[in-house]
Amino acid sequence: MLLNIYPLIAQEMPSKKKDLEDAYQQHVQEISSLKNEMTLLKQRIENLESDKRKLGYEKDGLLQDLNSLDHQILELKKSQDSLKTELNETTNQLEVNYGINQKLKSLLKTLTESLAGQDSLTKMESTPYFIGNFMGTQTESVVKDQDGKDLIINGQKIKTPPIDHSFTLLSEGKVLLEQVNKNDQSVTGLSGTYLVTTDNDQVYEIECTLKNNENLTLDYLIYIDKSTEEITCTSGNQAPFKLLKNILMENIGEVITE
Repeated sequence: MLLNIYPLIAQEMPSKKKDLEDAYQQHVQEISSLKNEMTLLKQRIENLESDKRKLGYEKDGLLQDLNSLDHQILELKKSQDSLKTELNETTNQLEVNYGINQKLKSLLKTLTESLAGQDSLTKMESTPYFIGNFMGTQTESVVKDQDGKDLIINGQKIKTPPIDHSFTLLSEGKVLLEQVNKNDQSVTGLSGTYLVTTDNDQVYEIECTLKNNENLTLDYLIYIDKSTEEITCTSGNQAPFKLLKNILMENIGEVITE
């Protein structure tokens, strides 16, 4: 019986050896694979550490930039406070200058009125009151027909726009007129002649005939109350309006036109 067991054991030994060799090779491969993985992990760790160092550098740079921005913000706040102070000082100075300017304007107005009054007294006897510049505004009004009724076309009342008038009556019987349409600011210039039809103790009545270069002819009648110096201007079927004499141009009668 013992002789029969030895051949069996002899047959099993090579088989176990091969299994051990296979297992050893498998472990060697696993160890090699683990070493490779370890090498990769080391490389990843090194890369991560490198990235960490880079992030640290970037963090330091960002902190420096942030500190620099904080410093710039502080400087800007200081500049803002300085500018506010300068602005307040400038505003105060402007208010002072405005007050001085208003006083100067008042003094100039007083002086001008005084000089104009003196000139008026000097020339009162030689220059008629109607010589000079007269200004007024003809407000928007409905045009009247020949019977004095509102002029209506297609059911609509015909209205004239508000117009500023500036009459300049010269001593040689000539008259200039500038009209400014207050709706569109258009300007119309006319020139012509005037005739004093009434000159008594109470009033002047002056007829003016004016033309422009576009065959436009306008007739105006100016009434001047000598006692009150109230001036009224009328034109055809339009509403009358008031005029005021421009005292700053009372020497206009001395202008010579060709």
